[in-house]
Amino acid sequence: MSDWSAAQYSKFKQERTISAIDLANSIEGENVNSVLDIGCGIGNSTAVLAKKFPCAKITGADNSADMLATAKKDNPGIEFIKLDAEKEIDSIKNRYDVVFSNACIQWIPNHCKLLKDLFSLLNVGGILAVQIPQQSKHPVHSIMKSLSNSEKWNNKLRVKRAYNNLSESEYYDVLSELTDNFRIWETTYLHSMPSYESIVEWYKGTGLRPYLEQLSASDQKAYLCDFMQCLKNTYPVQKNGEIIFRFPRLFFIARKSK
Repeated sequence: MSDWSAAQYSKFKQERTISAIDLANSIEGENVNSVLDIGCGIGNSTAVLAKKFPCAKITGADNSADMLATAKKDNPGIEFIKLDAEKEIDSIKNRYDVVFSNACIQWIPNHCKLLKDLFSLLNVGGILAVQIPQQSKHPVHSIMKSLSNSEKWNNKLRVKRAYNNLSESEYYDVLSELTDNFRIWETTYLHSMPSYESIVEWYKGTGLRPYLEQLSASDQKAYLCDFMQCLKNTYPVQKNGEIIFRFPRLFFIARKSK
């Protein structure tokens, strides 16, 4: 997959940061001296952590050079490192009081192993804090899958987007094997979007990337036109002209007891 675009992702920085704030605020602990932000992107979540834990050493980690460049530019007082969380967790030698990940691990396969690997980075008493978009409950992802498998697009979109999320009960079982001190919850955010075009722009920075990069410029335009029509069929316009964009997200925090 091509590198992420920090500029495209940043178009909805405020909306993307709300869940990071809520996840950070769910972490209880006065003795937090070190924090690792996995999949820090443009550094918006890392900045939230720096504000939450002003005395801690904060490290943001991401695999995208473009995202990291923006993160470093916007947050000069925070350490950022390049890291492929799918392949390089074992290379991390430090241990942390908090390992944090906001809207990242849905891109990484084998969550059973991944969560165990992330948990291994914690000090005793440390907290793993994760937020994941609930893609199976999100109409936009159903639209993208249906379009990619349609007669019109199936042959041009031969590589289908992988969906790595587990069910709530599967996450529960994985976490219960790691600790008896954890909790899981779901929050649905109701974002006010000014237009269907704005929803397209949101997903051009994330979920549409695996599809669009397989298409020529003309086919991208046609695909986005079809995608737009599906959005219009799914999301009604409110009286003020805006669109309620429901976005369900799954959260969990788990403390390492030994």
